[in-house]
Amino acid sequence: MTTLAKHLAITLLLITTVFTQSVRAEDNILPYWQQQMLAIDEGLAKMQNLYQKGDRKTALEIAKTTHFSYYRNSDLEAAIRTNVSMQYAETINQRLFTLTRLINEDGEHSKKITSLVNKLKADIRKTLPDLPLTPKLIREQQARLAQKKALRIENKNYSEDIKALHNALHQVLTQYKEAQTDKALRLIQENFYQHWQISELEASLSPEYKHSVEQVFDKLYKSIRQNQPVAEVEQYIQHLNSALQQTPQHKIQVSKRKDSQWQVVIFCLAGLAVIFLLFIAFRRHKRLT
Repeated sequence: MTTLAKHLAITLLLITTVFTQSVRAEDNILPYWQQQMLAIDEGLAKMQNLYQKGDRKTALEIAKTTHFSYYRNSDLEAAIRTNVSMQYAETINQRLFTLTRLINEDGEHSKKITSLVNKLKADIRKTLPDLPLTPKLIREQQARLAQKKALRIENKNYSEDIKALHNALHQVLTQYKEAQTDKALRLIQENFYQHWQISELEASLSPEYKHSVEQVFDKLYKSIRQNQPVAEVEQYIQHLNSALQQTPQHKIQVSKRKDSQWQVVIFCLAGLAVIFLLFIAFRRHKRLT
């Protein structure tokens, strides 16, 4: 291999290594931080463009907005303070303040601004791989996921699961009458697990109603295991069949509950507005008299 070929091979290897490391680093950045970095990039790019066009006033406003909307007192700054260092987080703040001062100064500072912007972006990007979310963001994320799950459960159609439970209960009674206790118990276990729990039917119901139904399931199971009279087992099965038919009336209405919360807020605000107007009217009346 010639010297030139060796140099080319080494150069190619270095480029490949750098690219691979860059891709890996990007893969290790959480989507939220990627969005924040994108917003910072866009803000700084817009600021530079306006500065170069001579619109320093708008450029200054955008620089300030980018600083205070996406970094200062943000979750990004908090995460860097906690997981990198307070000093590092503050250095980024100071550079952003320096940037606004440069924009506001007399004279042409495009080169300095470009250099400072590149340093800023590099400094922030350096912290992003494997940077965890703040506790606040985690709580917000969990709340959003819980809300999505609740809405999904609310909107799901459970008719097939209810039908399966009805059929299973019929089979349970048949098996028990034929003295097939083990089969009857297994039917309860499998169907309770599959069509009550796994299907999330139980999660779609109000806690009180869910608890009452599960109590009857438990009583049915114990009754069969203890070889109680068929009449007792049949009574529990009838109770469960009746309860399952009533499940639509006992579903948790997440969307309606959310709407009702807004209605309460609106009602309270309207009430305060009325009180305020009455207070003003009373004061005017008092002045006139």
